[in-house]
Amino acid sequence: MNFSKQNVLIVEDDIETLEIMTEVFEPIFSKVYQAKDGYEAIENFQKNKIDVILCDINIPKLNGLDVVNNIRKANNDVVIIMVSAYSDSETLLKAFNSFIQGYIVKPITSDKVKNILEKIGYHQNKEHPNQKIKLDDFITLDLLNSSVIVNDKIVYLTKKETLFLNLLFRNRGSLVTYEMIEELVWYDDNKVMTSTSLRTLVKNIRKKLSFDIVQNISKVGYILSV
Repeated sequence: MNFSKQNVLIVEDDIETLEIMTEVFEPIFSKVYQAKDGYEAIENFQKNKIDVILCDINIPKLNGLDVVNNIRKANNDVVIIMVSAYSDSETLLKAFNSFIQGYIVKPITSDKVKNILEKIGYHQNKEHPNQKIKLDDFITLDLLNSSVIVNDKIVYLTKKETLFLNLLFRNRGSLVTYEMIEELVWYDDNKVMTSTSLRTLVKNIRKKLSFDIVQNISKVGYILSV
């Protein structure tokens, strides 16, 4: 996905980390805005056109979660990725309850930068998806109506089933890891994704489709097999 016409706001109180992240994302985005505390972050967001926010949790004056909650009251479209040294489950749960689209644990590496861009691209595409996606000659995914058309018969899907199939399609030919599924399918759910809940989701999809197009890669994730 091309981000050259988009603006990103980086919220980070550590000057060295802020400059490193700015240097990394400047060639990718049209403009990089910086904020070193929560109030500055909200002020930047209000004054400028911001498409993406990369926000640390532990920042002065107003912490990152409060910043996100304030922004979400006014805007549900901007993609927000939390970047933090925290990796405990309680902090993660609080972050995802704030309606963010992803969570990256420091330090920032090239792989994590790629992961950030994938999350941004996925969620922006999800907001304006193609209405119908042809998975193969017999199966068409209808995102608008949360359904699949199997041999000209309409089969309705749950929200998670639709998100899961859309995620597999957008990564067609590539492995979709358990971590990606948890972050991009369970992202707005208060419940933590378990192996049982994921297996149940896949089982229900296979049953509805009558075709086994979802292949499991043991202990790693899933891939679309068509």
